[in-house]
Amino acid sequence: MESSKLRELRKAHREGREIISVHYACESLADAQDHPPAIACIAVANLKNGTRQAFSLADLPADTAIQEREEALFERFYEHLVEHRDSLIVHWNMNSSTYGFSALANRYRYITAKEPKHTPAEHLLYDLDDIVGEAYGENYVIHPKFYNLATLNELGLFSYLSGKDEAAKYKAGDFGAIASSVSTKARAILDILNALVAGTLRTQRSAGTTDFAGEKIDAVKVLLTVGERLRYVERELSRRHGGRPTLTISDEYDYQDLLRTVFALFFDDVRDEAWTPPYAGGAARIDFLIPALELAIEIKRSRASMTARDLGDELIVDRDRYKAENRAKHLVCLVFDYDGRLQGPRGIEADLTRSSTTEGLAVTVRIFDR
Repeated sequence: MESSKLRELRKAHREGREIISVHYACESLADAQDHPPAIACIAVANLKNGTRQAFSLADLPADTAIQEREEALFERFYEHLVEHRDSLIVHWNMNSSTYGFSALANRYRYITAKEPKHTPAEHLLYDLDDIVGEAYGENYVIHPKFYNLATLNELGLFSYLSGKDEAAKYKAGDFGAIASSVSTKARAILDILNALVAGTLRTQRSAGTTDFAGEKIDAVKVLLTVGERLRYVERELSRRHGGRPTLTISDEYDYQDLLRTVFALFFDDVRDEAWTPPYAGGAARIDFLIPALELAIEIKRSRASMTARDLGDELIVDRDRYKAENRAKHLVCLVFDYDGRLQGPRGIEADLTRSSTTEGLAVTVRIFDR
């Protein structure tokens, strides 16, 4: 079920309400043992008018005292918040006293002995990490989540620096590089929001949505649900009028033929992907690709000799092929194991999903054992 925060954001987005994102960078927490971490840059991006502003230590001449430069960036940031006091604010994990709006206020009090001009109301704050996690599960992408989610969605993080690298740049006095990085992240937060409300956000669990019966439904969930229901389809196929011939499901190719037919109900363009992987013993295998979603589908049927390690090794080969060809951003592997040959299927699913997912290509593994 969709969270209330996501519903509120969808409504605000649809109505054209002003939404801004806020992100910032600071000195290393390890270097700030006896004081709140110094702030290098706070960036704000505006969804409504497309503008971006970076309030940075780099804005004043290099011969200006650091504390004076920091006070100036704070004053301009809080003035900006006052001007946009009714805006919804989207952020990434800015919830704590060590990193968040309260941490900014603590630092401001420390260097100025004054209270901030404006503190955003709690009901206007939206943590995008939490909201995506509620929609797609806590492990919606591998860590670091922000970077990998942005990369998976091709958001172009050209000036991106990790938090650790930003802290190192602070120590080196390279405040311009920090400002570029933080500004890039503020824009990327809004890009993630746009994809989320449009239903096109790719995660480790989702490749976007498909239109069906007048609704947008999650594409990966469609594949997994079809896999879960396939055994019932098999049973119904055997009950033809007058005992007429039907499709008998006996090997991997039968699963592929049946699934291709069912997938066509939900997706306009499902393409066969015939190839001969090194583990196939010379036999060509057909998988599927949905180009519009950059979504690859791999169908496997367990065999007596298959172990969890075998399955993992095969999955890595398939993953690396799609990654090298750059035609898919998400690979779904459907494994049919009705005989229960794979021991501990839920653990295998979790382990293979985690270990096979790589930068730029999410992997979802589902084993159907009943």
